[in-house]
Amino acid sequence: MIFIFFASIYFSRFLPGINQQPEGGARWIGGLVILLLAAFPSGIFALLAYFVQRYRIWPFNLFTYVLEVAIGQALLLPVSPIIALVLKNQLNLEFDAPVALNFSLFIASLGLVLGMLAIMHHAERTILDRLKSAAKLVAKLELEREGLIRADEELRQQTSSFLHDRVQSDLMIASLKLKSIAGSASAEVNEVIDRVIARLEQTRTIDIKDLVQVLAPNFEVAGFEQSVQVLAQTYRTSMNIGIWVDETSENLNKAKLLGVFRIIEQALLNALIHGPAKNVNVSFETDKEGDSRLEISDDGPGCSVEEIESGVGTAVIDSWVGILNGTKTIDTMPDHGYRLTVEFGSSKDHG
Repeated sequence: MIFIFFASIYFSRFLPGINQQPEGGARWIGGLVILLLAAFPSGIFALLAYFVQRYRIWPFNLFTYVLEVAIGQALLLPVSPIIALVLKNQLNLEFDAPVALNFSLFIASLGLVLGMLAIMHHAERTILDRLKSAAKLVAKLELEREGLIRADEELRQQTSSFLHDRVQSDLMIASLKLKSIAGSASAEVNEVIDRVIARLEQTRTIDIKDLVQVLAPNFEVAGFEQSVQVLAQTYRTSMNIGIWVDETSENLNKAKLLGVFRIIEQALLNALIHGPAKNVNVSFETDKEGDSRLEISDDGPGCSVEEIESGVGTAVIDSWVGILNGTKTIDTMPDHGYRLTVEFGSSKDHG
């Protein structure tokens, strides 16, 4: 801004000299010369300001600030005779540099520059303060979202423990009691009891086991891909789900695998509710550098990116993407399905 200000002052001062030149090429050359001369002093001041701002090693206060501007102004003084000489030789124009000849004008121009810089710095500080406030709000929001995620995981763990320890035990006890009375009942009653016992055992050994695995997946025991297969089994009555996980991804730490698992969980739910999709493909791979890529695509109706609604599922996905220090990309358009891509890892870490 200061560069433009000084250039405009010098250019406006030299402008009448252009009209004194002959029409045609001479006038265009004269204008170009004057434009370059106008940019020269302001360029010096701007360059000085840049180096002072970048390499300042002395304390920054009001005194040093005024001193820096004064030195910048003083450096412009020897430039004026050079400009006058060029104008005289090239365009036969007389140019006085009153700021170089009159100390009071020098002080006045210094005050004007300081005033302009003060206004600029005040505006800059206001913008920076607003940016800092926004950054604090974003950080607070991220902490709150991470807190909700942690609370959700704790609740899942508690529910999983309750199902595993209490409900499974109660179902086993109920089966044993039914077996104890089966011998004293009629054949028809025994047949009913056997069916009930079989159903209780299926619920205890399969249904609850799968539910526990979804609530609190144990990747060390079941493996990541198998855990996702168990999760997908819930949706396979409504849509076909293909899952592919490479060996490197299987060996990621539990925290990262849990985040990817939760993202897949929400994406499958969104595909079922908002699609509805008939086919969903889940791909998760990690390269040798440790960069991971999760891609979930479906053949649902799709929509324009602007029409995507933010709901609880989207908030959960965004929270986990933030925890993973990853990036999320959505590719969708009407009648062309929906694809969610999440990338995270060493070279994509922005946290």
